Amino acid sequence: MIADSMRATFTDVDVDKPVENDNGESVGVVTAVEDDVAYVRPDPTVVDSIKSSLGWEKGAEATVTLERESVHEITDDVIRLEGDLPIRDDSTAKMRSE
Repeated sequence: MIADSMRATFTDVDVDKPVENDNGESVGVVTAVEDDVAYVRPDPTVVDSIKSSLGWEKGAEATVTLERESVHEITDDVIRLEGDLPIRDDSTAKMRSE
């Protein structure tokens, strides 16, 4: 398992990979990739803990846009973030409904 922290873009191989924060906690799963952006379905427990503060009604049904700059490393098994999953409301980030 070799880390690929220098890769410029996400690839189809990254679909269905778990996404972990910098503490090694699972925060979601990649559902799609497009150029240098991955779309991540947040772990429902993560969404439940923050959706009320964001005013989300359907938080678990949305995907979060994850840009390559937020990623520390990509391995064969997991995508590790620099910090936490960047969950924002629609006014600050693109989100796609599944």
